[in-house]
Amino acid sequence: MKYYFFKTAMERGKQRLFPLSGQTFINGEPIDPRCHTQADRKERDAHPIGTIFYSTCIFLRNTGSKTYYSAPRIHPVLTPDPKPTLLIHNEDMGAEIKAALRAIIGTLPEPETPKAENRKNKTEEKPEPKKKSTKAPSMSTGLLFADDEDYADTKSDSTPMTLLEQIRTDDKLAAPTIAGDGFYVNPGDWMILVRNIRSQVNTLMIGPTGSGKTQLIILACRRLGIPCHVYDMGSMIDPVSSLLGVHRLNEKGASVFDYAKFTEDIQNPGVILLDELSRAPASTNNILFPCLNDRRSLPVEIAGGKDMRNIKVNPKCTFVATANIGDEYTGTNMLDAALTNRFFPVELTYAPEEKEKELLQKRCGIAEDIAENIANVAQKTRDLYRKQELSTCMSTRETLMTAGLVKDGWTALEAMERIFLPLYEGTKTEGERGIVEKIIISR
Repeated sequence: MKYYFFKTAMERGKQRLFPLSGQTFINGEPIDPRCHTQADRKERDAHPIGTIFYSTCIFLRNTGSKTYYSAPRIHPVLTPDPKPTLLIHNEDMGAEIKAALRAIIGTLPEPETPKAENRKNKTEEKPEPKKKSTKAPSMSTGLLFADDEDYADTKSDSTPMTLLEQIRTDDKLAAPTIAGDGFYVNPGDWMILVRNIRSQVNTLMIGPTGSGKTQLIILACRRLGIPCHVYDMGSMIDPVSSLLGVHRLNEKGASVFDYAKFTEDIQNPGVILLDELSRAPASTNNILFPCLNDRRSLPVEIAGGKDMRNIKVNPKCTFVATANIGDEYTGTNMLDAALTNRFFPVELTYAPEEKEKELLQKRCGIAEDIAENIANVAQKTRDLYRKQELSTCMSTRETLMTAGLVKDGWTALEAMERIFLPLYEGTKTEGERGIVEKIIISR
């Protein structure tokens, strides 16, 4: 469990709540200690100015021109001077909360259990608020500080959380990290994917080869605790038999219809991963269309007889597809506009150079300078590819292979020449191969 801490203070004659400094969101983004926090007014008024509260979640609120934090439920932790008192008496979670607070503010006073009458007096004898303003100037991050007349500071903790807020505050759904998972993804792309799967929104992951599309979908399903059924669309020679089924002779010599696994999977909650959809035969589209649109069904007319001829897709079944789009990908087909229109598009890119360097170090255990050289060469090939000066570029898959050779004893130069150069035509002095060789040598 992650805990967030806040402290009441006077600002322009009004009681405000601010986050303590040194805190971050689950995804590592810093929390601005100068930004107002919306929380339960009654709970705040019941304790002296300067009291520290905790909450298990915090998220941004937007009201058009104003942006501020919100903590749906707050609980008092520590009263202020002259006699600081810990107000945590739940042994099950008290130690965990105190440890989290100690990491933020340092030492804590010894816990003291005040009598009921004393607590009542503390509530009634609240000190007069100081008139001094503590408002700080707005930060360059773009966070706005709500004015008194605009700040919705009287809402209770009954304000429902949006799905985005739920994802941001759920530790289990935190974006994968290089340190923890050996995987990099832009947090924004991750939250969209999780949201779409949870909301049963069909999603098409587009991006260059080796950017982690398939791995990301499987990882998201694991975090959500749902099954993921992978279908390799590129190897699907006959979509009818692979997705619908075939007639077979049973032991008695009678013809029976043998339904494909696909017809079973779509009837259960989970994700159907259509991997490399751009490599599937064009006839696949006609089978998938009714599954992806409002009908949410799979006609199986070839079954015949009394067999199931129209299979309903489970309401909690989501289709997620991956695709490589571009002239450099042989064996791919242009995706039908009617098909892509049934998907929510999410485009992935390669990790930034600095993140790729960290990834190579984490996954392969190579030295920082060598990881930096490999990531830099790969990034330069990508820059030239975008300028159409190279026909292809290095993917993360190739950089990991290169780092693996280095880990096993090859020099960085040998590894890059063996992995990178065979992908280009020409010689070490001419053509595209010559261009890449110069990039490698320059490192």
